[in-house]
Amino acid sequence: MKKVLFGIAIFIFLLLGALFAIPYLFKDEIIAQVKTAANERLTAKLEFSAVDISVFRHFPKLSLGLENLEITNGPGPFDGVKLIQSERLDVTVDLWSAIFGDQVIIKGLFFKKPDIKLYALSNGQANYDISKPEDAADAAGAEEAAPVKLESYGIEDGKILYDDRGLDMKAEMEGVNHTGSGEFTATLYDLVMKTAVEKLSVNYGGVQYLSNAQADWTSTLGADMANMKFTFKENDLKVNDLALLLDGWVQTPENTEDIHMDLKFGTPTNTFKSLLSIIPGAYTKDYADVQANGTVQFAGFAKGTYNEKTYPAFKLDFKVGNADFKYPSLPLGVTNINVDASVALPSSKLNDLTVNIPKFSLKIGSNPLEGYFNLKTPESDPTVDMKLNGTLNLGELSKAFPLEGVQELAGIIKANMTIKAAMSQIDQAKYDEVNMAGTFGMSGITYKSAGTPTVKINTLATSITPQRVDIQTFDAKLGNSDLRASGSIDNLLAYFSTTKTMRGNIKFASTYFDANEWMEPAPADGSVVPNDVEEPATTAAFDRWDFTVDGKIGKLKYDAYDISNLTASGHFTPNKMEISSFGLKLGGVSDLSGSGQILNAWNYLFDNQTIAGVINLNSKYFDLNPFMAEPVAVATTKGGTPAPPPAEEVIPVPENMDMTINADFAKIKYTTYDLNNLTGQIIVKDRVAKLKDCTADVLSGKIGLTGDYNTQNLAKPTFNMDMAVMDMGFREAYQNFATIKALAPVAQLIDGKFNTKLSMSGGLGKDMMPDFSTLSAAGFLETVSAIFNNFKPMNAIGEKLNVGALKQFQLKNTKNWFEVKDGKVIVKPFNTTVSDIAMQIGGSHGISSDMEYQVLTKVPRKLLGGAANTGIDFLSKEASKAGVNLGQGEFINVRFDLTGTLFNPKVAMKVLGSDGQSTIQEQATGAVTAAVEKAKDSLTNMANREIDKAKQKAQEAADKATDSLRRVADKKLQEATDKATKEAKDKIGEKAGEVLGDQGQKKVDEVKDKLNSFDPFKKKKKN
Repeated sequence: MKKVLFGIAIFIFLLLGALFAIPYLFKDEIIAQVKTAANERLTAKLEFSAVDISVFRHFPKLSLGLENLEITNGPGPFDGVKLIQSERLDVTVDLWSAIFGDQVIIKGLFFKKPDIKLYALSNGQANYDISKPEDAADAAGAEEAAPVKLESYGIEDGKILYDDRGLDMKAEMEGVNHTGSGEFTATLYDLVMKTAVEKLSVNYGGVQYLSNAQADWTSTLGADMANMKFTFKENDLKVNDLALLLDGWVQTPENTEDIHMDLKFGTPTNTFKSLLSIIPGAYTKDYADVQANGTVQFAGFAKGTYNEKTYPAFKLDFKVGNADFKYPSLPLGVTNINVDASVALPSSKLNDLTVNIPKFSLKIGSNPLEGYFNLKTPESDPTVDMKLNGTLNLGELSKAFPLEGVQELAGIIKANMTIKAAMSQIDQAKYDEVNMAGTFGMSGITYKSAGTPTVKINTLATSITPQRVDIQTFDAKLGNSDLRASGSIDNLLAYFSTTKTMRGNIKFASTYFDANEWMEPAPADGSVVPNDVEEPATTAAFDRWDFTVDGKIGKLKYDAYDISNLTASGHFTPNKMEISSFGLKLGGVSDLSGSGQILNAWNYLFDNQTIAGVINLNSKYFDLNPFMAEPVAVATTKGGTPAPPPAEEVIPVPENMDMTINADFAKIKYTTYDLNNLTGQIIVKDRVAKLKDCTADVLSGKIGLTGDYNTQNLAKPTFNMDMAVMDMGFREAYQNFATIKALAPVAQLIDGKFNTKLSMSGGLGKDMMPDFSTLSAAGFLETVSAIFNNFKPMNAIGEKLNVGALKQFQLKNTKNWFEVKDGKVIVKPFNTTVSDIAMQIGGSHGISSDMEYQVLTKVPRKLLGGAANTGIDFLSKEASKAGVNLGQGEFINVRFDLTGTLFNPKVAMKVLGSDGQSTIQEQATGAVTAAVEKAKDSLTNMANREIDKAKQKAQEAADKATDSLRRVADKKLQEATDKATKEAKDKIGEKAGEVLGDQGQKKVDEVKDKLNSFDPFKKKKKN
């Protein structure tokens, strides 16, 4: 028996030891498994720095703690947004249920100091929807897995942001302490919650209802998960000093956008002091000592269905009677506060909405303000009956009401106006039936708060008539900026409608305006959320306007740019802006003017739709350099070594844009050189910028461009361009164009001019330079005049022949075809004469490798004379080595093979004979071989059998030519060579057609035809 007991004791000891050791022995594996399992099931990424696992802390519960938990949204509209950042997440699991039970019971899930950001866009997408959809196999597996039961959860000292763009609601909470418990896996259960919030701010529809309010809420919510119905059973809600009542239910059926509701709300108490506490800024530290009197009635209901087309019926009644208040720390109080208001929608149609405020009044210091307001049929025929009369002294307001963050407030607002009219009366010009009269004005207004520029409104004077509201004078100082305006609004009542458009005209002027003062800074954490610029309430209120605008700004500061003499006039609606004219100067030297039409601008800014239009730009002089990236000073590391340069970025073509820009610039400054008479068209659409008929005088010549720049794949931008250059200097082109420097480094040695037509395409690197490994190009190069100086390959030939004239030689009126592919520049053989030496030159050079050129020369014997006839002696020796007899002919034929590099050439030569002896066969064979090799480069799938046949036929032609043309002029030699070469190419082309679908030579011919007809310098038709 003792042995049995001893054995049991040892077993228990080992079991306890294992339970103690397992979390430490398998800690790394557990961390990896948790991350892997979470990231396999989530569209977001889960990360944490450490894990704390314990079996004994709450035995028999397993405790799991995750340090520095982060859940980051993955690819999509919320990419990179931190959904949750928590100092720690503690999970407590019932160990027995996990090992022996048929379900896993999570006893608690608790977040410590979490920062939670919840976003919902207007299209319904939400960043908290992070579960991957299950496929059929996963769903089947889930049915077999043990269910998970959560019993309770909590948040300690948390921050929560809820930003719903669809509802136009934003709620921010700080110091959140919350607990909840319930049988969450059940179909019917009660969720018991207790919440305390130190700071609660709520903005709905652009109106700030709460600001840094305190809230306490204890409630029981009945959940019917089968019908997605939630009932408020018990509620104890208090915001600051105001207790609120909420009763009823909300239902959100699946597979529908409908929200059904039957809610009642109100206040169980009726003191004005409690109501005052929820006014933003009113609930101060000394609020308990505030003296307040008066009665309050607040109640309402909402019943029905809410979706995009219908609204629930609702009613809100609000009354304040004979109220007053005074703060102990302020010298003045507010008295005679009376409000009687009712907002009702008896049906689901918004046009049935009525707003009835038969009386409101208050008195601040010695100045009373009173009036009434009524609105009906806001959609079909907005009808307003209102009156406002009184004076508001803002200086007295600052002495009667605590204004947090306000450093200075002063000025007088006076109103004495009556409006009793329907929109239909104004539309039909029945002004005799309209009662609209009065004035509204401001003077001496000053508003200064922390973190914002000071606003001063010196004067605002308006007058109201049945026809319109006249803005007689507006004179303001906004920070460092001044603004003056005048104008009129023809149908003010359109403001209250959801369908009518407000019309008018505005004139404005400013001596100096600093736009940077009013630009919002980037988020402190660097996060960017889609549609952050969208302000639904603002757009809903002000996207129905139609104004004629005429404005002038003497100096405008925007970002790093100084703009002066800015003028603009036109006819503007949110989505159709007709710009009659505009003009400006930039940086004091550049001018820009033009006109045009912009469509869908409002929807582009606020709804991410496509903006379209046509803009005409003109300029006498424009300096592009201020828009280019400033050079960055060379930074160094602590060790003194240069720091890596900043990452280069591709310039993206804007998306959601369909714009055509017509440009006519007399002069453009770009880096160190000028472009004159630049004209052309830029079409921006689908993230592609297309250039059409763009021409300019640049350096000493002309340049023309047609093509596109494509950033649809921003990681791999591409370009496709046809370019023509006329009368361009070789050296200037080399010094100013990186492409010329890479493709034709010989240009740096040439004095003279050239013309070219070039078609090229390929990828671009991050530095916006062509990726030469992907570059494909072809074109004509026409040498107008070219003097080669110190051209080492030709110097080497001159030294071989002892002909000094080749050390500086001239080319005139040559035109040849070249191609760029596979990192090589291929020059088609062309004929020229240099110092009476006939030459045929052709071959290739690599963009980053050696050259391979062949030069066939026909050298007059007379040039090889000289003091000791050294040229003849040298060639005779070379000819004898090859078994060639030079004879006494007038010309000697020599082939030079150039390899190496431009500045370190290697020259091989072969004497072919004189006056045709032993030369025809050599040239024909060489030409055919060159053609065959070129075909191999461009048609990699060509059959060698056809090439051999072409070579054999060319050989026979060459042999025959040797017998029959031994005594004829060199012209016949060239004809035979060309014929043999052509026959070989034709045969190769036939095979290429079989293999590549006639794309080989046909494609080359198409490019040639296109470039031959490409003439960007022809006279353009005026638009």
